[in-house]
Amino acid sequence: MTGVYDMTDDRTPVYDRTDLDGFYVAIGTSGNQFKNAPLVAHLTATLIHGVEGVRDHDRSGLTHTCEHTGQTIDLGTFSRRRRPASSTGTAL
Repeated sequence: MTGVYDMTDDRTPVYDRTDLDGFYVAIGTSGNQFKNAPLVAHLTATLIHGVEGVRDHDRSGLTHTCEHTGQTIDLGTFSRRRRPASSTGTAL
């Protein structure tokens, strides 16, 4: 059995647009973040609405406000162009 194991070097997933207009990705989780799928859907919707609404996410990162807590999430944290965080290179 074979498959693709998609995990970023710093273990932070990428939720971002691609260089091809109209295409977006939620990748790099190794599949372990399936419980976060509802939140990722909201983050992706915020990203799509912002970018398609002519916001340059690469120059000025978008934020998502969580509906239940009112807390904000900086979507630049998950940018394909972010500087990777330091990591031990393990899942620990």
